[in-house]
Amino acid sequence: MKKNYHIILLIFSLLIGTSAFGQRPTGQDRPERKLKGTVMDGSTKTPMAGANVLIKTVTDSLLVGTVTDGKGNFEIVRPNIPSVKIEIKFIGYETISKTHSGRDPIDLGVLTLVEDAQVLGEVVIEGQNPMGEMRGDTTSFNASAFKTRENGMAEDLIGKIPGVTIANGEVQAQGEAVQKILVDGREFFGSDPNIALKNLPAESIDRVEILDQKSDQSRLTGFDDGTYTKTINIILREDRKNGQFGRVYGGYGTDERYNAGGSVNFFKGDRRVSVLGLFNNINQQNFSSDDLAGVNANASGGGGRGRGGFGGGNSNFYGGNDTGIITSNALGLNYSDKLGSKVNFTGSYFFNNTQNTLRQITNRQTVINETTTQNYQENLVNSVDNYNHRANARIEADLNDKNSLIITPNISFRTSKTFSDRDALTLANDTDSLSSLRSITNAETNSYSIANNLTYRYKFDKKGRTFSTDINTSWSNNDQDSELAGASKDYGKNQLDTTLQDTDLLSKGFNYRINATLTEPLSEKSIATFGYQIGNNKTDSDQKTRVLNDENIPVLDTALSNEFNNKFITQRLRTGYAYNSQGWNLSANLDYQYAKLDNEAFFPTEGVFVRDFNNILPSASVSYRNRESGLNFRLRYRTSTDEPSVSQLQNVVNNQNPLSLSVGNPNLGQSFQNSIFANIGKFNMEKNRTFFIFANIATTKDYIGSSTYIAAQDTLINGEILLRPGGQISQPVNLDGNFSSRMFMTYGAPIKGIKTNINLNTRVGFSRSPGLINGEKNINENIDLGQGITFTSNISKDFDFTISTTGTYTIVNSSLQENLNNNYYIQESNLRLYYSPNDGKLFVGNTVNNSLYRGLSEGFDQSVWLWNMEAGYRFAKNNKAELKLVIFDLLNQNNSITRTISDVSVSDVYTNVLTRYGMLTFTYILGNFKQPEPSDQPWQRRGPSRGGRTW
Repeated sequence: MKKNYHIILLIFSLLIGTSAFGQRPTGQDRPERKLKGTVMDGSTKTPMAGANVLIKTVTDSLLVGTVTDGKGNFEIVRPNIPSVKIEIKFIGYETISKTHSGRDPIDLGVLTLVEDAQVLGEVVIEGQNPMGEMRGDTTSFNASAFKTRENGMAEDLIGKIPGVTIANGEVQAQGEAVQKILVDGREFFGSDPNIALKNLPAESIDRVEILDQKSDQSRLTGFDDGTYTKTINIILREDRKNGQFGRVYGGYGTDERYNAGGSVNFFKGDRRVSVLGLFNNINQQNFSSDDLAGVNANASGGGGRGRGGFGGGNSNFYGGNDTGIITSNALGLNYSDKLGSKVNFTGSYFFNNTQNTLRQITNRQTVINETTTQNYQENLVNSVDNYNHRANARIEADLNDKNSLIITPNISFRTSKTFSDRDALTLANDTDSLSSLRSITNAETNSYSIANNLTYRYKFDKKGRTFSTDINTSWSNNDQDSELAGASKDYGKNQLDTTLQDTDLLSKGFNYRINATLTEPLSEKSIATFGYQIGNNKTDSDQKTRVLNDENIPVLDTALSNEFNNKFITQRLRTGYAYNSQGWNLSANLDYQYAKLDNEAFFPTEGVFVRDFNNILPSASVSYRNRESGLNFRLRYRTSTDEPSVSQLQNVVNNQNPLSLSVGNPNLGQSFQNSIFANIGKFNMEKNRTFFIFANIATTKDYIGSSTYIAAQDTLINGEILLRPGGQISQPVNLDGNFSSRMFMTYGAPIKGIKTNINLNTRVGFSRSPGLINGEKNINENIDLGQGITFTSNISKDFDFTISTTGTYTIVNSSLQENLNNNYYIQESNLRLYYSPNDGKLFVGNTVNNSLYRGLSEGFDQSVWLWNMEAGYRFAKNNKAELKLVIFDLLNQNNSITRTISDVSVSDVYTNVLTRYGMLTFTYILGNFKQPEPSDQPWQRRGPSRGGRTW
């Protein structure tokens, strides 16, 4: 605990020092003011869209900027300094420049731009928008600053934004995984990132905002509770908020590959209706991993760098993020509207059916002691047929000036059928065979979950005084029936064992958590909070396994059966303080938590396991923003506890793989974690340069690791289950010594000469994971060093390219075998090229990926090339129709290789993926918008003007 106290003392010292600094008075204490106005064309007397509105210091240092909307209007926050310079710019027009003092009106009225008489000849007027700006904790990027191909989607645009990466279906921004993508601040199909990215046209987007979204309770009360979600908010263009848009597509190819589907959006003001469908057998998906729960059930080795599908419906290539061969059928409906003047409603329903056929080859090396290792080799064939229904909603109601309410219900139902065929062999470090296995498993699972979160806030008459409650409830039910037929061989005794068993598992859960919080203002700049929380995580599990005896009669196997109830009850008292002034935001919380772990076993033996935990949980955060320099900074310190799951507590053996058994531990306790997060961001809007650093350090006390026993001879588990030589059994245990840290840094800047943006990404990570092997403690230490560079073009919609490469070198050390070298290197390189030679009608595209592996197991070191080609023709009005020929994996080399490092072993996994095929696809773009009158858009008309200029 001494280390914890040192960390706490350091954080509070920072808070005290910063708080004292924050007492100095300044003009920035005044509330934010927004300047507004309308920019008009001096000749035609019509509004001008896309004009640049810049606010600078009187010495010409850029502070903030924006662009005018379709009606020429703008609104921009004025920095709280005595005097600023306002500039209005548009190419081909004379710049307006004026000084604005703090006493001048905020409504600037009509600002008239006059044509620049020095600009002669015929030109095309193009407003060059700044890349974006920092708005407090939000980084806002102008979509018009990034060029995307004809009929491109949101993912094409967002992938060009500095600090954002999209790989294997996951979106990361500034080093953190994006958990939500909103559309105009509202959820879109339950805020699922993949659906928004793959169904919104890039040309309909006005801005993209990246922010750390606070919890609902924090936003309602104004008090920062330290809970953040990395979020991207897509702001649509004003002229795309009224009308219908979308696309439909269908294609057929070699090897009976097909792809069909579409999305249609009906937007009218606040009311938005979206319908989508998707049917294909090329691994293409536009829904989240939550809908794929169970697709990879019983597959060893985990996920991986799967590159599968090819998007026939989109105008760009798409590789699925799941390995195996996947057939998908999906339908979705999203509805969003403002009900009356006080209620906002968003709801969605989604259905999907996936069939996944997967083949894996696994090579796992386990350290036993200082001189001995063991190798496990496995071939697995796995197929899953999964049906999933999901519905969710979000209801926000401002009942009156004092009462606000947010309700977010969720419900899902899932049915899946799984088949697995496993062939495995265990080898000693001298390559002698110890044992082998052949097993076949069939399983059927039916499950559902129902959850709801209700947040309520009441405002008192005194400003800043609020009372709020946050009530979260969830129910779950999982019913599974599985059959196992297996045979294992002991090579030392030349003995064969067989297993025939049937297992019924019923697991039920009910969880609730209730928060009550009172905020009290201490001054105009500070606020205090007092809160109480109670929660219970309750799970009941009943597993009964029957095996065939010598007379072929099924009998109950008590070693594989268990009936177990688990309750984890927590009560927490919270006090907090927050201070806000001069761009500084400070908050500190001190919680006391009492937790009780109450486990009760009913079968095969009765027993009660009760443990109490008392914890002091401090947390703090410091953030600072400087509008003048574009600098943002945040430091967060958090403590948390994590209770074990019921499967980790349940003392029942899982023998789905008889060579690799697992069993729970009813004496397991909770873990305690200290974490420090730091974010630094600087955005130079004048030069369009971005710089972000994200760093995280975490230590865990009583870390839930693994204790693995590897049998050197015949061993009985629980007195009944025989573990042959070379077989192993693992059990979760609490261990100290877990540590992890990582740092992500990105720098982005334009290369003006070739209209290209460069992004540099640097990653450094270190982790220390403890584990037990045959009673000896083993520490696996991993160091990851990664460097990436990306060039993205910003030339035009007719010529687009991306060149990127990322190399990662990983150093792996084992304390039991310090000389064991598991260091490896992986490099991912990508070239993406798109060209349309005649105004978007004819187009060709190439995507070439190379994956280089060095230092993996024998046979896994490879250099794999994936080359995709497309060519097509767009026709009909506004190029709305498209006919395209696609060739996926031209070189027929596509595959997936992953390395997984645990506290006791290193595993390399090769998985099958989709390989070469050709497909012909037809796509039609839907679009019908309520357009402004022609006179409202002089910048889009073309015709003669004074001086021979073309508009």
